[in-house]
Amino acid sequence: MSREGPMPILAELYVATRTRNTANADTENLPVLVVKRGPDIVFTKPLFGGDFRTARGAGAVWRFDVREVNLDSADLSVQLWASGDDAWSPEHVIAWGVAGNRIGDERVIPLAAFLDLASPVTPAGSGVWISGHMDKGERILFVPSVDRGRDATRARRLIVISATEAYGGMFPAAAGPGGNLEETGTVGPLTLQGGGAGRLFLSYTLPATPQGDLGHGAAAFYVVDLAAPFSRSDLEGGAFTLTIGSEDWWKPDYFAVFGVDTVNAGPRALIPFVAASAFELRQMSSDPSEGWHSVVLPTAKVLPQRPIRPDVDIDDVEGVLAARIPHAEDQQPIPERRMEPGANSET
Repeated sequence: MSREGPMPILAELYVATRTRNTANADTENLPVLVVKRGPDIVFTKPLFGGDFRTARGAGAVWRFDVREVNLDSADLSVQLWASGDDAWSPEHVIAWGVAGNRIGDERVIPLAAFLDLASPVTPAGSGVWISGHMDKGERILFVPSVDRGRDATRARRLIVISATEAYGGMFPAAAGPGGNLEETGTVGPLTLQGGGAGRLFLSYTLPATPQGDLGHGAAAFYVVDLAAPFSRSDLEGGAFTLTIGSEDWWKPDYFAVFGVDTVNAGPRALIPFVAASAFELRQMSSDPSEGWHSVVLPTAKVLPQRPIRPDVDIDDVEGVLAARIPHAEDQQPIPERRMEPGANSET
């Protein structure tokens, strides 16, 4: 992505990952986030919070306050560097920024995404591995840059990110019923729906997974295939909602929904639909005395879309982009670097 004039200064920077659910994919050596512009490092900090965030099959999300860095959001590249010899094998990695300091008026700025680094059927010794030991993996994971697409760019899959109070490094926690902080989590079910203009585009119940899911102080990263693609324009006049189906109550610390414009690998665009902090979210329960049964999620605000040249028809642009998206049956197997089983072990 190239500069087209001044870009907003980021207030916050987020990274979300999911570790593969396979032997030795976990690590005790959390990677270091490195953000560069050209050859220059403009921000770097270790991922934090304990190795449960990079445990086998775990989802995680990190929030960094970058207000004092004066970090221009243009032309940034995102990397994860190994911090030790204990190898880590991620399945998905995404990064985004938030510009603005007024709650409810922030702009969500997609930065980078790397999905499908491995699939559920990828052999345990294959996939992508990150390690400071050259025999165990690559030292640096380069996360490809993305933009937000256009208002008419249709999502073919969704990414859903959740964090439940009190998730470390997020926002101030609120105690549960009777002042019990441990009761902020739930086993669900929790259903995400999205629609606009009289149409329901999505109805997705968050599944039970090896992640912490909706438990107290836990985070989760879900990828959802869509039966019918939809865009931010398609949602005009509509929104996403959450509905809880249990009487125990759940208090989210963060909740985000992004679309991706590819059916596998990629993407080129990370489409912000929802990115809401605890200040914009409500405690939920099917018991009306303990919370809201259903809530409308705030729609993510974004930067203005880039102008299209007068001689280019936007419908043609969307059609060309859609035509370039490969179908699964057209894909050839991607060679995977083989590793010896157990290569993740400490030496």
